[in-house]
Amino acid sequence: MSKHLNWVDYAKGLGIILVVYGHITEGIYNAGMAMDSGLYTAIDTMIYSFHMPLFFFLSGLFFTSSFQKRGLKNTIINKVDTIFYPFVIWSILQGIIEATLSKYTNGHVTYTQVFSLLWEPRAQFWFLYVLFFTFVIACLLFMKNRSTKQMALVAGFFSLVYIFQSHLPQVHIFTMGYAHIAFFFIGVLVIQLDCINKLNNIKAFIAILVLFIVSEYWFAVIEGFSRLDRGFCSFIIASIGITFIVTLSMQLSKLNIRLLAYIGESSLYIYLLHVLIGSGTRIILQKLFHVESATIQIVIGCIAAIGLSLIFVEISKKFQLSFLFKAPWDSSRK
Repeated sequence: MSKHLNWVDYAKGLGIILVVYGHITEGIYNAGMAMDSGLYTAIDTMIYSFHMPLFFFLSGLFFTSSFQKRGLKNTIINKVDTIFYPFVIWSILQGIIEATLSKYTNGHVTYTQVFSLLWEPRAQFWFLYVLFFTFVIACLLFMKNRSTKQMALVAGFFSLVYIFQSHLPQVHIFTMGYAHIAFFFIGVLVIQLDCINKLNNIKAFIAILVLFIVSEYWFAVIEGFSRLDRGFCSFIIASIGITFIVTLSMQLSKLNIRLLAYIGESSLYIYLLHVLIGSGTRIILQKLFHVESATIQIVIGCIAAIGLSLIFVEISKKFQLSFLFKAPWDSSRK
């Protein structure tokens, strides 16, 4: 499978860059720096329309092979080690830092909120929380039957959950699931159908590029949807956005851009670290160097959040600090 999906690291790289940009600009906007609010809202809506569904989709692509390799028990154990463990560690680490330094930041985080992580995940860590339980659900659903028909039914069911989520119980830990689980199972189904590599050509890329630009402009500018508007239209927009990133990544992989692939390979680490680094960079630039230019803040903030995250990861490898990102007892299940 890895030979056929060598573009996935490029997709993860593009996705995590969008995540970092979204959080950096949000912090700058909330800090009250001068920005074009209309432009900010439009770009924010476009990014949030597909970038997190993208990560669920990419995760779904590898579920079947992982499940066949490990089985039910070891698949869940592996996800505890590699997803739930860093969720707990970094929710506490980042939360304590944010609560301690809350007077210097945009938020007002309390220690009670930090240690409520098991039933109320906060900040960017909701993704790991929902992704872990999505894997558990997938393992249980496909424990005995992994036929294409069953996968299609499951993907269809969760797609309906997404479309009609406004009619479902509005509990925080459920609402995040409503908005993303469908794309995981769509990824599972796509691999089962073995059809994704049919998009690996320049004609498909150009067609999807045009569709992506037109649909996002209609969604965010003409209709003025926000990141919180979810239903049939946003489901279609998310699907188009994911398809665009897939086709773009397929073309970029042919250029062998190793930096982008490396960023994609390190996307989990960047996801865990970028908010702390980005917020710290913004505060230092604003308080110490009196930088009030949103453009300068965005550029330096994004570079610092990604670059320093990668440096920290390499340092952690050298000094055997990998337990910060992965359960230390996971070495037998790499």
